[in-house]
Amino acid sequence: MHPTSKKIRYPEIVYDENGNVQLSTQSDIAGTSALELDEHLSDDQSLQPQHQQQNRVQKFISNIPKVLSKPPLVSATPEWRKLQRHAQQIKSTHLRDLLQDPERCDAMWAEHDGVYYDYSRQQATLETMELLFDLAERQDLVKRIHAMVNGEKINFTENRAVLHTALRASKDDIGTVFVDGVDAIKEVHEVLDQIKEFTEAFRSGKITGYTGKRMRNIVSVGIGGSYLGPEFLAEVLKTEEEGINSSLGYSLRFLANVDPVDVERTCADLDPEETLIIIVSKTFTTAETMLNARTMRQWLWDFMGDDVEVVRKHVVACSSVSATENVKKFGVDTEKYFFRFWDWVGGRYSVCGAAGAVPISLLYGFDLFEKFLEGARSMDQHFINAPMRENIPIIMGLLGVWNSSFMGYNSRALIPYAQALLRLPAHIQQLDMEVRCIYSLCRL
Repeated sequence: MHPTSKKIRYPEIVYDENGNVQLSTQSDIAGTSALELDEHLSDDQSLQPQHQQQNRVQKFISNIPKVLSKPPLVSATPEWRKLQRHAQQIKSTHLRDLLQDPERCDAMWAEHDGVYYDYSRQQATLETMELLFDLAERQDLVKRIHAMVNGEKINFTENRAVLHTALRASKDDIGTVFVDGVDAIKEVHEVLDQIKEFTEAFRSGKITGYTGKRMRNIVSVGIGGSYLGPEFLAEVLKTEEEGINSSLGYSLRFLANVDPVDVERTCADLDPEETLIIIVSKTFTTAETMLNARTMRQWLWDFMGDDVEVVRKHVVACSSVSATENVKKFGVDTEKYFFRFWDWVGGRYSVCGAAGAVPISLLYGFDLFEKFLEGARSMDQHFINAPMRENIPIIMGLLGVWNSSFMGYNSRALIPYAQALLRLPAHIQQLDMEVRCIYSLCRL
């Protein structure tokens, strides 16, 4: 019998009137589940050694009390039920009627650092917003935001911190955020300093290729967040005056599709002797990325021979420290051309880390990338410090909950009128899809 074909019996979980989990003892659920899981796995003992199977079961069981000890779903709160009743009224109200209320329209906006957010076109009233703010307060949203930016392990399913904000934190903040005893912001700036030194040497001609030629072409190999964010940013800067001037003489291409046609189109008019390959993979084992990485390595070897120095001079890596051995085995010079990132940053946010910093700084210069980080830092500070009713990210998030959970809208359109933002929808689509795992932050 296949191990997944047997049904596991779990004890019933009962909630009291406040939505808290009621169990006789935590050991009851752990003990029962352990027995069931041991039986569940017993039909396929050949898959793993016995001690590994036991460790899997014990690890799974040990996490059950952690998950069950978290607050219940937000839908069990009085604030949620108020919004449900309120939504029935709003559904019968047309937006054109809401726009006739000048007090409402004058109040439904927020602004920060040149970003103006007008949400008066939402099918919501001032009362709606107050009910949403009540819901956020009930869920201790502000407290949870501070827990996130201070490095607490709010991702309790993986027992990890969620620190994309550290990627754009100021050097002045070194020593303020620690993860497992490690100064996160100090780590970030060590990598940024490394990237600055490398990219400036590349752009000045100090770093050359295997044959001594100056390199001017960059190919970034990666999938998902490893390329969607950087590609979006590269397109945005392409038509900015500073971007136009700083990128003269250089080209940047992204390779994400394993289709050989995409590889051919990427390499068609490039000179391998003048091309640098960036491989972006957290584990350096991602199937699609590594297939393309090996293809690009072979492309270099086909033109310049299979000397190990070809790879050491033409390939750099952005990966996790835990993948160092994999990076080294591929042939990358891990002393000079290995730019690390951390498991407390999800791939969807990696545009602010090495995955974005290396290609963007190579094409446009580190100074321009640093300005991008400053803008992100400004919005982070707004998110952390602005009052809830003036906080653009919080308002947008709450309206997202309102539209999807109460109004029943199950799709959303993101339509940039500026052509420079043509890759924004793809980037945001992936980010929004994955960020739903931030359930561990707000339980919404």
